[in-house]
Amino acid sequence: MKITRRADYAVHLISDLSGQADSCLGLRSLAEMHGVTYAFARTVQQGLLKAGVIKASRGINGGIKLAKPLDEITLLEVFESVQDSLDATFDNSGASWCNCEKGSCVSDQLWGSAKEAMREALSKITMENVLGER
Repeated sequence: MKITRRADYAVHLISDLSGQADSCLGLRSLAEMHGVTYAFARTVQQGLLKAGVIKASRGINGGIKLAKPLDEITLLEVFESVQDSLDATFDNSGASWCNCEKGSCVSDQLWGSAKEAMREALSKITMENVLGER
């Protein structure tokens, strides 16, 4: 399993926003601060918006800010908002290299168990655990 650049940047973005809980920050300036393109930052922003992790506002004082406290944002939520879900990550059904019958493949059981362990672990880790109180 590979953690994408989007997932890593999402954690950095949440960290930046956690330091400014009451005010909005501009996405363009956040992108510049981390040396990423605005287009890349927008992709990450869209995933976090859709998941309800952040909210955005327009206008002269607009930007983005956290939609909920750090202790309510799980690492699973961040991960799945910006890259494939764990179900898609661990799914090899229909893979060209496996010719097992559905439900009889030993690797399906293995990856299914790994997926559930990962889901349980990531759902217990909050961004407050990761970043500490801010």
